[in-house]
Amino acid sequence: MSGTPAIDVLVTVYNGERFLAQTIESVISQSFSNWRLIIVDDLSTDRTPQIIKHYAEIDTRIISLKGEHKGVAAAANIGLKAVTAPLVARLDADDVCVPERLQVQLNYMQQHPDVLAVGSYVYLIDENNKRLRRRTAPTEWASIEETLKTRNCMCHPSSIIRTSALRKIGGYRSKFRNSLDYDLWLRVSEIGKIENIPQDLLLYRRHSSQISSSNNAHRQTLYSVGAVTDYFLRKYRLADTETLFDEESPDDIANKLVSLHESEVSAGDRHCLNRHAIRFLHRVNKLSQNSEKDLRDAIRPHLTLHQRIKLWVYDTIKPTRSNT
Repeated sequence: MSGTPAIDVLVTVYNGERFLAQTIESVISQSFSNWRLIIVDDLSTDRTPQIIKHYAEIDTRIISLKGEHKGVAAAANIGLKAVTAPLVARLDADDVCVPERLQVQLNYMQQHPDVLAVGSYVYLIDENNKRLRRRTAPTEWASIEETLKTRNCMCHPSSIIRTSALRKIGGYRSKFRNSLDYDLWLRVSEIGKIENIPQDLLLYRRHSSQISSSNNAHRQTLYSVGAVTDYFLRKYRLADTETLFDEESPDDIANKLVSLHESEVSAGDRHCLNRHAIRFLHRVNKLSQNSEKDLRDAIRPHLTLHQRIKLWVYDTIKPTRSNT
């Protein structure tokens, strides 16, 4: 392929031999052809390198890069450095693009120059490609902007993002390894609009290795609440430094939430912060007694009746733990 592609499709993979060929085939089969596929192999030990090599030999639009086995964020940033197209389509190494995906998203981005990224509805599939159910998402910027304050509402591997926006925010951050995409969307939302196309453009695979354990629930909450806490700290300019991450001692996130609750934040944002604090108290299991007490004291005056009931229920079912 000569010249600059209109879209660079960026995939990171580690030991993805089971589904990678199908993922690559779904890009090759796109109705839109002016793309390049950048695959960052994060030092796989299975047949992943051979699969990538096979496809790169038969299609010059496919290039392979080596990661450093430092995680998805680092691998994605290696791929981002190689991007030359104005648009980056993200894709996971076990998902499948529908044939019209790139064309539909390219058309949308050309028609909406003020939009920095667009995702889509997706259809969940299992390990055997059986369709399970559709996953929808908010489709208006105002709704997406508000929803992002409480949860991630963007399916990352279904998204296409302006390269300039990705580089402006500094790419992906390893700090949020369990919530990379949520942190990404929060930072993109600070500089421009994000949208979703109400159309199934991706087959999003769910399989056994993705099932969360109770420990993963702790980690997922830790990283997602950390990401959104950083977002609110930036919004209200309350800290020169962002949250500090230590899975064995998550007190700093709790302390930053306390500082937000003690500040002049909007009623709507305070409601969102209440929800995150309740999740944090429920899921994070290594919080010190002092930090837990401070966080409970900070949120108590601001909880709605529904939130008080939820916190009470969570406290009732939560197993006793030993605090330090």
